[in-house]
Amino acid sequence: MPSGRGTRSKGTKSTKNAGITCTASLEAAGSGTPAGVHESSRDAAVNRKIETLLSDIVIRLDRIEEKIDENVYPPESAIRPEFVKRVKKAQADIKKGKGKTYNSVDDFFKEIEA
Repeated sequence: MPSGRGTRSKGTKSTKNAGITCTASLEAAGSGTPAGVHESSRDAAVNRKIETLLSDIVIRLDRIEEKIDENVYPPESAIRPEFVKRVKKAQADIKKGKGKTYNSVDDFFKEIEA
């Protein structure tokens, strides 16, 4: 077996701080898990707690995003039907060529500021 980071040449040994078990063979693992680096069972509960915590954080962030969207974008029911009709009429007028054109942005701003 090659020597290097995370590999062991004999038996089963655990790292003290990381909680990772390195198994030299499938028989030594005794769990049917292939030989190599895998999580030790003592940290599995800690990992589940971390996953639960991260899941809760993501759910809370989704709720926060929904609240922000409610404040930024009005719900569709809040848009008045008269406004929708005006927008649709303006779009139809533009398609018919009734739109107004300007030579420059400055001309446009002069028109709306007047």
